[in-house]
Amino acid sequence: MVISPLSAALRGLPPVAAPQELGRTTGAFYAAGGVMTVLAALADPGASGWLFVLGVAAIAAGALLLTAVTGRRVPRGGFHVLVGAGTALTTLAVLVAPSTSTALVVSTAYFFVAVDTFSYFRRIPGMAQLALLLAAAAWCTTERGVPLSSALALCVALTTTASVAGHLAARAARASHDPLTGLLNRRGFERSLEVAVVEAERTGGALSVALVDVDAFKAVNDGRGHAGGDALLLTIAEELRSSLPAHALIGRLGGDEFAIALPRSEGPAAAAVVETARSGVRHPLSAGVASRLAREPASECLRRADAALYEAKQLGRNRTARARASTGTLARDLAAALADPDGGGLRVVLQPLVELPSGRVRGLEALVRWNHPERGELSPALFVPVAEQTGQIIALGALVRRAAFRDVAALASRMDDTRIVSVNASGHELVEPDYADAVLEGLADAGLDATSLVLEVTESVVEGSTARALDTLTRLRAQGVTVAVDDFGIGYSTFSRLDALPADYLKLDRAFLDGAVDSPRRRALLETALGVGRALDLPVVTEGVETAEQAQLVVSLGCRFAQGYFFSCPLPAERVLEELPHDDDGRLTTRPVPAPAEV
Repeated sequence: MVISPLSAALRGLPPVAAPQELGRTTGAFYAAGGVMTVLAALADPGASGWLFVLGVAAIAAGALLLTAVTGRRVPRGGFHVLVGAGTALTTLAVLVAPSTSTALVVSTAYFFVAVDTFSYFRRIPGMAQLALLLAAAAWCTTERGVPLSSALALCVALTTTASVAGHLAARAARASHDPLTGLLNRRGFERSLEVAVVEAERTGGALSVALVDVDAFKAVNDGRGHAGGDALLLTIAEELRSSLPAHALIGRLGGDEFAIALPRSEGPAAAAVVETARSGVRHPLSAGVASRLAREPASECLRRADAALYEAKQLGRNRTARARASTGTLARDLAAALADPDGGGLRVVLQPLVELPSGRVRGLEALVRWNHPERGELSPALFVPVAEQTGQIIALGALVRRAAFRDVAALASRMDDTRIVSVNASGHELVEPDYADAVLEGLADAGLDATSLVLEVTESVVEGSTARALDTLTRLRAQGVTVAVDDFGIGYSTFSRLDALPADYLKLDRAFLDGAVDSPRRRALLETALGVGRALDLPVVTEGVETAEQAQLVVSLGCRFAQGYFFSCPLPAERVLEELPHDDDGRLTTRPVPAPAEV
């Protein structure tokens, strides 16, 4: 399916044609036309009674449209009525003008209508409005005794004005609109969202945002080709647009990700609007919705919507999840969960770290999960930042360590000869004076050696590391604890700090693996990252291995360790022995990496 970028852009309205801006622009034209008419009537007040009436009526209509509330509430179809009414009012004013010269002055208001025709409407409706305008202008001016050639000259000027205004509007639309779907692009959506945030802050009104992802979009691209994928995105855009209210903002942020902003809507009502639109699309979608908090910036509201989208995917996709709690509420709930002897829904799951290509388990990474008593399963991306912001990360980290050490100690006899448990460490924890002592005591209480622990720190911790944090890592490392740099390679910081960081191995961020099977450039980036580890004599773990092809690729590039859903999803400790297979020696293993098929 071949789609013209111009025709795609014309499917939607240009940025200046958002309902609120349309109302204000139309109001300004009405008011200006009314003032022009009143001023023209002053040339012969005694004979211009009806001209005064029409001018005042236009000014009053313009004043109403210039108010933000009225402008927003005019439906899109209503602007056809308003533009047509502008043509009709100008025509009446020309006909009732007391003289031909006054009629010519009043007829210049037609230029306001000409600007509207292609700036406001798609091509066919715009041409219909322009045809009505030209017919009315030619007829009424010749009725007032203007020579036909002069009337035609007026029509030429009106047509040129309409065409130039439409061209400029189309250029503006292409700068802020997605050429495929005609929706706002990332730049246009973020700009429009900032305006909506300012308006909500000024009026105290509600505002919600949603992020929507297309489920299994890669499979569509693989099965139907990129043209099929584009056709699906275009269909989804049209179905979403037709299901959302007129005041909603909708954009395509890139790839298969859409964004929606709902002014004057929040909470369950906003979630219901998104769910109605989502379920009305024939292809499965996942959506996350967040209602803006007081004084919350647009970027933070989008982050919470993204966390809710993550939840929707974790819960099985093809659904809408809502980020309902504010940070304060979530912080209170988290504090209550940490104080609960039973964990308040907090739990630790274990994901194997495997040796390649055998798939044998060489360690288990401890990951925290939270089944909120009211909101269900919450994404760590939602509550871990809250824990860090409120200082509860110390207690949360301690909970994770206790559970992880206990569980791995119970499983150690069934693992390979190297017993490893990985836990993540926040920068807030590393600067605590007693953090190293707490870690070592926890290991001793569980009957584990310090050599059994891998402490994972992210690039952000590396970049923001203080002397105290580095001292903590150095002390633990001296006791036998291994230090890994997690999510390696997604920023510039690690490369400049590796020489200062006491690191023992690297965990490559999953972004390196995304697309590497099919893209030579992505493969080259992955190979380069693996080469950094070899050059520094640091073992590398590739994260995010989800398919056999990805596993085969990392094996072919010489990577010795990996982690990801291809081998195993995170499991509760009690299910590790049940669901993971055992090798001939009775030790835990996962699926081996299959040999590539021969061509």
